[in-house]
Amino acid sequence: MVEEKTLKDFVKGKVFVFIDAANLEQSVKSLGWKVNYRKLLTYLKTECNLKRIAYYTVSFAGEPYKMFLNSLRAKSYSVITKPLKVINDKKKGKIRKANFDVEISVEAVDLIKEYETMILFSGDSDFDFLIRYLKNKSKRIIVVSATNHIARELIRNAHKYFDLKKFKEIFS
Repeated sequence: MVEEKTLKDFVKGKVFVFIDAANLEQSVKSLGWKVNYRKLLTYLKTECNLKRIAYYTVSFAGEPYKMFLNSLRAKSYSVITKPLKVINDKKKGKIRKANFDVEISVEAVDLIKEYETMILFSGDSDFDFLIRYLKNKSKRIIVVSATNHIARELIRNAHKYFDLKKFKEIFS
């Protein structure tokens, strides 16, 4: 029997985690479960030398969401927010946007000297350029997303891709 490799088999050195919240939440919703962020943090701390975990999300109104973000901050998550942008399109109606591709990319490059491995929770193809750039700078790149929510180029260009299904029992 072949032993299945875990996250710790692919990380090296200091690890920074970047979570594209909308992408992650959409992915796990399609799988029929929710992320328990306390369990996720515990898992990451046992699997690697976690130095930073950042959660990028829309700043929704409402006390329950504010409490959720405060609970993440209390657990040592860096929480990065911005308002939801609503675009009025004549053909499509109102389009809601809150992409964090630029913010994640800028921080990943700006902090490049502080980590050896980046774990990205997103399947967005816009991150392909960032992944290739960081690999050229000798960074180890691990991508985590659901099979039906990940761009092929991210799987191809990351050092390792993990399907979220693998983690259901660990941090759901």
